This record gives sequence, structure tokens and C-alpha cells, in this order.
Amino acid sequence: MVRVSKSLAVHSRHVGLILFSLAAVSAPQAREQTPVTVVVARQGEVTERIPIVGSLAAREEIQVHALVQGSVIEKILIESGARVERGQALAVLDTTDARMLLQKISVRIRRAKAAVSVEASRVDVARVTELETRKTLERSRALHPKGAVSQQLLDEHQNAHARALAELNLARQSLVLAEADAEITAREREEIELTIERSTVRAPEAGLVLRRSTRVGAMTSVADTPLFVIAKDAAIEFVAKVTETAFLHLSEGMRADIALPGGARPVGGTVRLNAAELDPTTRSGEVRIELDATQGLKPGMFARASINASVRRNILLPGSAVKTAGGSSSVMVVEGDVVATRKVAVGTRQDGFVEIVEGVNDGDMVVLKSGGFLKVADRVLPVIIADRSPPHDLAASLAATAETGAVR
Repeated sequence: MVRVSKSLAVHSRHVGLILFSLAAVSAPQAREQTPVTVVVARQGEVTERIPIVGSLAAREEIQVHALVQGSVIEKILIESGARVERGQALAVLDTTDARMLLQKISVRIRRAKAAVSVEASRVDVARVTELETRKTLERSRALHPKGAVSQQLLDEHQNAHARALAELNLARQSLVLAEADAEITAREREEIELTIERSTVRAPEAGLVLRRSTRVGAMTSVADTPLFVIAKDAAIEFVAKVTETAFLHLSEGMRADIALPGGARPVGGTVRLNAAELDPTTRSGEVRIELDATQGLKPGMFARASINASVRRNILLPGSAVKTAGGSSSVMVVEGDVVATRKVAVGTRQDGFVEIVEGVNDGDMVVLKSGGFLKVADRVLPVIIADRSPPHDLAASLAATAETGAVR
């Protein structure tokens, strides 16, 4: 037992010496290679979003005015919020005066028809007289060369025919005037009937009644506000004013997400119309977004939208890895086990990540926290973490988006 113990003691001393030697060798190396947390640069899809604020509005508003001026509103048939069809009655105007005129016109029409009949009879009588005098004149002309008819009698027959012919022409002119009077009276009746028809205010297009700005007893006038305002086809879209910076990045067909108040699920949409010019005073332009769904939405609601301006792929790094000073940005990378600094060109920033346009390649190891105690040429032991990788689809916003919204 003593020999075994001595052997073990000797063996332990040898092992201790070996471990001490290894520790003595590895201690300087451990001091030279400081552990440092790094992330592996990876490319990701960057969707550049432009946030704007605005409100929901009817795609096309139709103003309904009374076609008959100076009449009193007698009935209101439709209220705000109702859906109407094209041609549906909305209100009725007082037609008492028009109906009284219509009765008078009916009497005048009967008189005009009678006058036409009288003048037509006169034309018939004058035609018969003209025919008889013409025949008499023709016989006299035939007998005059034979001496059977004197010159005096021939002259009388000629004068009689001339008078008959003049009376026929006069009767025809009187008939034309009577017919013209009858036609004028008929047109007047049509105008009164049209006035009575127009006294029922109808919807020019199908849609949703947004506003009713009249009441029973009100007098219609050209200067009045519209009696009703209708959203054509009940179509609702998002409308906003955007600043010049954002305006230049927008175009029709871009997709957008519209966030509504109350925490409702965002509604998708498509940029339908981008203003052709900017307001020279406000330096802003109007953008309209057609919504994918409008169920339950009301014009006038406040909303926020995020428009997908462009999609590209670039390196995405955590914001802590990028150091910005004096207008330039840089990152620290580990090449092998040595630290180096690289200047980078950055793009958009959001959700804690920064888009790297130039300076870093896919697969490079980048120090997670730039600007620490590391220096260029330091030897380090990189420790890669995977939980700080960028999301598969990162939505990044423009640097100037803080000024892109103006409520309409």
C-alpha cells in the first residue's frame, strides 16, 4: 500500500507539472484572444415602406341639386346612410302651381285645335272658290276670240279668279299660323309636364347617401348647397396628402396596408391615383388608394397607411453593429481572428436593423456591439450568435418619413 501511494504521489506531481505548464502556455494566448460576440452578415428582403396618414373618403361624390328652382320641398323620402338605386326618388317638390298651369294649357290646346280646324275649313272653301273661278275664266278665254264673251266680262272673270286665289293663299297662311300656335301650346304643355316630373328629385347614380342638407319647407335655389351627396356605388378609398419627398417615390399600382382605428385588422389596397402635380403652397400631393374591402368602413374615418414603395435585397445588420459619427458609418468585422474596421454605406433603418448598401459582404462576421473596447488588429475569439439575424422580410421606412403625413 505504501508503494502504491508513493507511485500515485509521483504521478500526481507529474500531472500537476504538465497542467501548470499548459496553463502557463495558454494564459498569454487567452489574454491575446478576447471572446467577442459577432453576427454573420446575411442578405434579406427589404421592403421600403412610406407611411402616410389620411382619411377614408368616397371615391366619387355626386351632388344632387333640385332641377326646379323656386319650389318648396314637400317630402323627404331618403335619409343619410341609405343605399339608393339609380333613378330612385329622394325628395318631392311642391307642384301645385305647375298643375294649375297644366290645366290652363289643356284649355288652350283645345282652343288651338279648334282654330286649326276653322282655318282648315276656310282653306277648303277658298280652294273650291278658286277652282270655280278658274274654270269660268278658262271658258271665257275660250269664247272671247269667237265674240261670244265680251272683253268686259272676261276682265270680270279674271278679277274674280285673282281674288279667289288671294283668299286661298290667305287661308293657307292663317292655317299655318293656327298650327304654329297649337304647336307652341303643345310645347308649353310638355315643359310644364317636365317641370312636374323634375319636381321629384331622383338619384342620378346608385350609391350610398352621405349627407342630406335640406328639410321640408325649404325653398330650392341655384345658390343652395346640394340637397343630397351620394357616394357613387358606395365605393370608399383612402385619401391622403403626402410631402414632396414621399411623393417622388410613389406610383400607381403600388400595394399598401391601411391601419384603421380601433385595432382592426389592416386592410390591403392599391395606389389608384397619384396627383399629376404638387400644391405649390404646401409642396404636397394627393394620393388615393383603392381598398380591397370596404365592409363596415365609413367615409371620414382617420387611418394610417404604409405603401410598399420598392423591394430589394441587401445586407441587414442589427443597429448596435453600426457606428455612425461625423456623417459616416462603419462596422467592425473579424477577419480570421483579427478585428478590422470597414466604412459602410447604410440605407434604411427600422425594427432595430440597418440596411447595408456597401462595405459588408454576405457571410462576413460583424461585431455585434460596435464602438466598445476593441481596436483595429486586436486578436479575438469570435462567438457567433444566431438569434440576432434579420427577419425574412424586413419592412424599412424612408429616413424622411417623419414628415410624410398630413391628414386630409
